Amino acid sequence: MDEPSVVERTGLVLLSQGELVVPAPDSEAVLARIRDDGLVLEFPVEVEIRIVPACDPEDHVYATLSQLTAALEALT
Repeated sequence: MDEPSVVERTGLVLLSQGELVVPAPDSEAVLARIRDDGLVLEFPVEVEIRIVPACDPEDHVYATLSQLTAALEALT
């Protein structure tokens, strides 16, 4: 059996049936379980959700242009 190695560059890989893939010790990935239908890796991720009030697109354009105009006028 070959010694494990570290991926040094991003790419695609073709795995053969029966090969075992595990995350590196310092990886964010977590080896969750091995099921009958395959290996399951869980990757904890941070998701940021921003809830913004709905507005009329024309109001948004007007507000953006007003803020931009004010900022430009402040430079003079």
